[in-house]
Amino acid sequence: MTPTGRYLGTVHFQKLLREPPPTLVSGIVDAELDPLRPTMSLEAVAMFLATYNLVAGAVVDENGHLLGSVTIDDVLDHLLPEDWREAAMDAVAEEPADPEEEALRGTT
Repeated sequence: MTPTGRYLGTVHFQKLLREPPPTLVSGIVDAELDPLRPTMSLEAVAMFLATYNLVAGAVVDENGHLLGSVTIDDVLDHLLPEDWREAAMDAVAEEPADPEEEALRGTT
């Protein structure tokens, strides 16, 4: 993004982590990957993130200005039922204790 807010491209997280420290971010920008648009459906956003194995995608308006981003967590929050966190916690609470884990904790 420029100081005026114009979107320049995506920097892939894994690439950023693997580059040597003196590498300029501008040198690893992927300008070929189209950004997300605010009019895209949830399904289209999910497919985009999955297709390119991204954890987030930039949302850009028709003038190329960055509006924000959508993360994979945002997508999951909209795809999963509202009470999924409570259901997951209930499932964990109902799981039988692992004897090996209990032995490591010293609770047996």
